Amino acid sequence: MSGPHSHSLEISNSEARLQAGSGEVVLLTGAVGSGKSLWLQRFAGLIKPPAKMVVALDGVACATSAQPLAIRMLFDRWPPVWLGQYVGEELAFGLSSRPSITSLTDVLGQWGIPGLALDADLQTINRLQAIRLSLAAMALAAPALVLLDNPTAALPQSEAGVLCDDISNWAEHSDTIVVVACNRWQDWRHRAKQVWHCNTPDQLPQAERFPGPVNTDSDRSAVTEGNACGAAPNEASQGARSEVW
Repeated sequence: MSGPHSHSLEISNSEARLQAGSGEVVLLTGAVGSGKSLWLQRFAGLIKPPAKMVVALDGVACATSAQPLAIRMLFDRWPPVWLGQYVGEELAFGLSSRPSITSLTDVLGQWGIPGLALDADLQTINRLQAIRLSLAAMALAAPALVLLDNPTAALPQSEAGVLCDDISNWAEHSDTIVVVACNRWQDWRHRAKQVWHCNTPDQLPQAERFPGPVNTDSDRSAVTEGNACGAAPNEASQGARSEVW
């Protein structure tokens, strides 16, 4: 997508280059230990890339981005480390000016959690609510790049599909680049525009197509792995599709 707020994420070395543009969802795949989460941290500018490798957002090295809100990351951590005490505080944290009450409630509705009160204690919300709240806060910051580490890992497959749809629709309509590291690649089969496969942490990922249809017992186990992790019983009610996208 190319528009007034067009952005570009690029990783390259002397032999190859990978590039993602505004509105695209990129899926990072690979075995455990292959460096998926590490690459997200490199995109976030938290860890330097290997020597002779470039990681840049809009032509500027991610580690030196001049835009403090240009990159946002959701870590694979439960319970999460919150920056505020209440829902409203978390939504507004780090913004140059505090959004209006209407803006805060609207963004909660857009992300499928309209019943979540702004004064709700963050320690009382479940995992799906927490993911959607984090995405709502990112949407308010209007970043160029969003990095998501295993956002659907512990969700039932049906709820994961709804969440993936909301994320991909938001990326497209907001011109945001979204990079997802996920072991359950099946959740993103119809949503991701690119697949970057990690072999080792210090090698440039390789552009690949999605794997073939799920047709083996091991593949089916991978699809349903999140169900085995378990989700709070009331999470299902928090997965309503966005009313805006």
